[in-house]
Amino acid sequence: MHLAFPRDVNARESGSPDVADEALGPQALACYGELLRVLRSPRWKWRLRVRVDLLRGALALEPAVSEWLARGAPGAHRRLLARRERLERVARARLARLTHQEGASLAEVWGHLERLMSEPLPQPPGDDEPVLFEGSQGLRHFLAWPGAWVFALLVLTHQHLLGRRASVVPVLVLGGALLAVYFSRYTGRFWLTAKRLVWQPRLGEPVQVSLASIAPEGITALAAWGEVRVEGERRVTVRHAGAAGRLAALLELHHRAPFLGRVDGTRRVEDVSVVPAWRVPEGAAPGSRTEPGVAVLRPGYAAFLPARRATEMFRGLTAPLGAKPEADAAEVDVTVELLVEHLRLLPEADFDAYLRQAVFALGGELWFADEVRPGEAASAGHVCLVGARGVGMQLRPDSVQAEATHRIVRQWAA
Repeated sequence: MHLAFPRDVNARESGSPDVADEALGPQALACYGELLRVLRSPRWKWRLRVRVDLLRGALALEPAVSEWLARGAPGAHRRLLARRERLERVARARLARLTHQEGASLAEVWGHLERLMSEPLPQPPGDDEPVLFEGSQGLRHFLAWPGAWVFALLVLTHQHLLGRRASVVPVLVLGGALLAVYFSRYTGRFWLTAKRLVWQPRLGEPVQVSLASIAPEGITALAAWGEVRVEGERRVTVRHAGAAGRLAALLELHHRAPFLGRVDGTRRVEDVSVVPAWRVPEGAAPGSRTEPGVAVLRPGYAAFLPARRATEMFRGLTAPLGAKPEADAAEVDVTVELLVEHLRLLPEADFDAYLRQAVFALGGELWFADEVRPGEAASAGHVCLVGARGVGMQLRPDSVQAEATHRIVRQWAA
């Protein structure tokens, strides 16, 4: 059906409102009826993209329809007004699923929907867009989904209450329905880059949100159900049972300073070694309990960050400028080593500055290169470094980290 602004509507300007009304009413009813069918469809987004001309037609008709209804004539007006009100409720609900932009008038709703449906579908990151974090959710993660545990509890309850009279048919029906819900709503793939988050569900079209558009309180994680909800220029709900907490934390990290707009996803600090380590107090006996953490070796210094203070380090990086991090903040799904790796995306001067800030805030250790001397390693493959005040670090680099670790230590001795 081709919809356009009716030529006869312009007759109102030439003194023939009855002729205009006679043409406008049927066309508006037809347009609204077709839009209602499209918007109520389970595949409404796909159908609306194909029939975006319906939105343009409704937008073109809106000024004349509003004026016609304002005159309050009986009969056809009541029918058109009722259909228009139903359509507006559905259209606003659909728009709310896509974006936080509501639209003060129905014309604005049509405008927002037309713009969103005319945009090309987002594509996964290419080779020229480094991915910071990605994940996929498939049937192999079904047992990690809380819904599967609820189903298991219902099956056990059903068997316990009915005993031998229990029928397997309801269990199979419920299990099939649960699998269908899981497959259609909780499977897919996501990609997080320095500029955007892309979610590709197993069924349905992909959606993306730019990190710059995310509101200060626009990230909500429901870790138990594996959901991350993001409010930005688009509303995005990522469903990934295994990594919801980690994804939410990295979104919080990268949608604000110092990362937003200053990183492109590639490492800019290469001359560094980040190694698991243990802090050894001065005079500690061999085999005594030590504090685990992360050692960061740079050509000019060595630093130690306690592993148990990952949440405080995260809050320090994500707190607004000049604000004090919350002391009782909830735990987040990050590690100190992960945060250091993301700091490596910043320029070298910023990396050193934020690392120094973290050391002082977390009660770590920071020694200049000329303050560090080799110590006695606890076992083969370990590296022992002793700094100021006799406090030491036992490093356990793997085969990849060992080369960078020994290279930096040799630079100190040169």
